[in-house]
Formats: sequence, structure tokens, C-alpha cells
Amino acid sequence: MTTMRTIESVPFAGDLVAALHAPDTDAMRVAEDFFGLADLFKENARLARALTDPARSDSDKQELATRAFGSHVTGATMTVVRIVVADHWRRPSDVTNALEVLGILAVLNAAGTRGALDQVREELFQVRYFLAHHRDLRVRLSDTSTGNAHERGDLASSLFSHRISAWTMRLLRRAVGRSNHGRLLHNLRRYAQWAATMQDRLFVTVATASPMSEAQVSRLRGILEKRYGVTVDMAISVDPTLIGGFRLRAGMTAIDASLATRLGEARDAIAS
Repeated sequence: MTTMRTIESVPFAGDLVAALHAPDTDAMRVAEDFFGLADLFKENARLARALTDPARSDSDKQELATRAFGSHVTGATMTVVRIVVADHWRRPSDVTNALEVLGILAVLNAAGTRGALDQVREELFQVRYFLAHHRDLRVRLSDTSTGNAHERGDLASSLFSHRISAWTMRLLRRAVGRSNHGRLLHNLRRYAQWAATMQDRLFVTVATASPMSEAQVSRLRGILEKRYGVTVDMAISVDPTLIGGFRLRAGMTAIDASLATRLGEARDAIAS
């Protein structure tokens, strides 16, 4: 099995990784379990409240979860779910989000065991880049008032399934089915960033006004690797609207050194 780093910043990621190491565990089946549970928590408010009720003991919530889900999900999934429901939650919706993220990470782990995280990360960026430059399609795929999640997922499949792997397609279907308008690109980037982190790499997106030369790319990568102390994977796109300069995002750090932004700031300063 390919060694992958656990994303410590994501709640329960370590518990998920441990559960996936159980013999004969199918990571994609576990992913589907978590996706189904996330949907169930979202749709069944009564059940979600019962499993996050601070007045219930941890053992009571765990027993309720086992009765409700134990015969429907894998043992690996149930192991993690019992840990999740025993935690303290402010809102049931927080559990829904946590379960969704665990499903995403399970898909990435499935790809990782096949040595395909590089492929998935690159495909996620390519899909994100395409959607970033096709606004009408992006809105259709992320507008929750246009069709249901399954219909939007089918539209995404018709466009991309023959171009990307099954792992990336599963992530894309979840993204378009559950991303509100304006969040689709963010979520695709987040998935790619997690894939890079699992490989002890830093995923950096760079938008420039004009194409970068190989020397410029190499110099920028060297600066970033020295700064962060890890291998850097860069996804570079060209955005003429920047006029000049660049925009860069590395993890939680965002740098906007574009001429368009500087001109906008100058106009604001003059107007004030």
C-alpha cells in the first residue's frame, strides 16, 4: 500500500486512515457510506439532533448510531461514525459537513492506494480551470435551484467522465451536487490541496497575465520550496484580466500582485 500522510488539520482524518487499514476494506465503499450518511443527516433533522444531543451520553449516541446504521455500512465506516457521534457538536449541520469531508478523503485514499493521487490532483485542477473560464456552465453545475444534485451530477458526468478517472469523477459529482453558487471552484481546489497534502506536497495555484517561462516557473518553485520546506506542485493558469503581475495561493496564504488590483486600489485612493 502506498504510504500517505494523514491530514492532521481535518477532524477524524486519522481515525479514517486507521479504519481503512483494516483487512479487506474497500475505501470507495467507505466513501459511499459517508456520502450516504451525510445526505441522511442533512435530510433527517430529527435523527441528526438525536445523534448530536449534548444531553445524551456518548455511549447512548454510539448505541443509537450502531442500531441505525450498523447493518447498512461497513465495519470500517461504523468504527469512525461511533467516534464522530461521541464528539461534542454545536450544530447537527457540522456533523453533516464532517461526514462529507470523510467521504472525500476516503476517495482520495482509494486513489492513493493505486498510486493515482498525482493524476487525481491534476484532473481536479484541469476541471477547475475549465469551469473557471466557462461561467455559464459553472453556474448551471452549482445553482441549487437548477435541477437536483443527481441531475447536476449527470450533467457533469456527460461532460467529463470520458476525460477523467473514476475517482475524480466521484469527487466532481459530489462537488456539483452540494456546492452552492460560488463555492464549486473553492471545493475543487480544496480537494486538490488535500491530495497534495497527503503526498507531503504543497499545492499552489498561480494565475498570471501572460505565460510564464520555464525559468520563471523553476525560480518561483524554488522560492516556495525554500519558504515552506516541502515539495511544491504548481498549477499555473493565464488570466489576461490581471493585465500584469500574478495572483498566488499556497495553503492559507494568498498573494495578489496583479496590476489590475493595483490599478483598482489606485482608483479607490483617488476617489476617496
